[in-house]
This record gives sequence, C-alpha cells and structure tokens, in this order.
Amino acid sequence: MDKIFNFAIQDLDYDFSSPSFDQLRKGNLLRIYIKELVVNEITKNISIEKKQLENAKSNFYKEKNIRDSSQLNEFLLFNGINEKDLDYQISLPLKIEKLSKNVLEVKIENHFLKRKDELDLYKYNAIRVKESDLAHEIYFQLEGGESNFFELSRKYSLDKKIFPEGIVGPKNSVGLHPAIREKLRNYNIGNLIKPFQIDNWWLIIKLLEKKEASLDQNTSKQMALELCEIFVHDKVNELIKKNFRNL
Repeated sequence: MDKIFNFAIQDLDYDFSSPSFDQLRKGNLLRIYIKELVVNEITKNISIEKKQLENAKSNFYKEKNIRDSSQLNEFLLFNGINEKDLDYQISLPLKIEKLSKNVLEVKIENHFLKRKDELDLYKYNAIRVKESDLAHEIYFQLEGGESNFFELSRKYSLDKKIFPEGIVGPKNSVGLHPAIREKLRNYNIGNLIKPFQIDNWWLIIKLLEKKEASLDQNTSKQMALELCEIFVHDKVNELIKKNFRNL
C-alpha cells in the first residue's frame, strides 16, 4: 500500500500524444473516443460566424463563473485543454445545430410520429405509498369526496417533498414506468384510477390535463437534432463492429 501512495509522476512512462486503444477499452472510453472522431468528421467543413461563437463563449463563461483570464487559465489547466480546444468544444453544438438544418423534412415528420406518444404532455395527481390497504383507503376517501389529493398527498405520499400538492407535470412520458404511461394514455381526464402496484409500492393517480405534441418549430428542431444523434450512434456502431469485433 505504501508503494502505491509513493507513486511519483515521473514513474508514469506513457505517451500522452497517442491514445492507447487498450487503455480506452479498459476505461470504457472507446465509444466516446470514436464518437468524437465521427462528430469531428461530419462537422469539419461547417463554419460558425465569429459573433455567434463569441456570444456562445460569453454564455459559457457566465455558466462556469469564469470572470477573468486567471480563472480561464485555471479552468483550461484543470481540464487539460487549451483555448483552441475550448473554442472547438463551444462551437460544436452550434455546428451540429447547423448540420441538423439539412435533415430532410420527411425524415423529421416520420421521426416525430414515432416519438409523439412520448412527447405528449401530461399533468396528473399522484400519491405513492407502500401498503396496499393504505392505498385503497386513500382511493375510497378520494372517490367519496371525503378528502382531496392535496391533503392526502401531504399526509401520506412518499413523494410529498417532491410533489407537495400531489401534482406531477406537465411533463412528457419519457422515463416514466410503463405501467404509469399506460394508465395516462388510456384513461380520460378526470378519471380517478384505482390503486395499482409497481414493484414494492402502490400508486393512485388521476389525469388532470393532456396536451398533444405538435410538430412546431421547436419540436422540429429537436427531432432534427435527435436524427443527427442517431446517425452518429449508428456510425459509431459500424466502426466498432468493423475494427474491434475480434478483440
């Protein structure tokens, strides 16, 4: 153990100018590295206006709380990059956004139709508890009008700190448990849904609002960016299969 903590920087005999694919694989960094190669290739001929880049840099500095050259140098040193690298990193999202504008409209529409169910927005009451008996007691109180979600959520719900009023959303269904997603899609607004079990807990919900997703300008932009990401993901898979299948 003492030998480990006596490690000196000069003991590390490594060529930092050339990445070792063995080390990338061992550190589970190979996909990240190849993705960077692909993204660099597809954006290398895309230029960004100087003013747009300067605005993006200004926003980045504010976000990272970088106020002067000393703090900037400290940030660069900590991340092992130079200012040119930072400019590249800041400009990359701008380049990808510019690239996404070349995605065919028909592809955007088709992708939207595949994603629409996940993009619809839901607002609903929810109370989550551990015991079946308690869940059904809460349900009967709600059904009989003896109490409401606000009071019962604050009293019983495991999520009362997150949703103190017993209201979730509006939010889309991405990341929701499939059982919750199924209930929200198939029940009408205002229907109190009987308690149902998910894993080790019970849930009572009531759909309050549903807003259908539409292919407006912002959603169209999101779909185009997602399609670019899918393209990169597929190319990374191809390169890994072609070059590292037998490792």
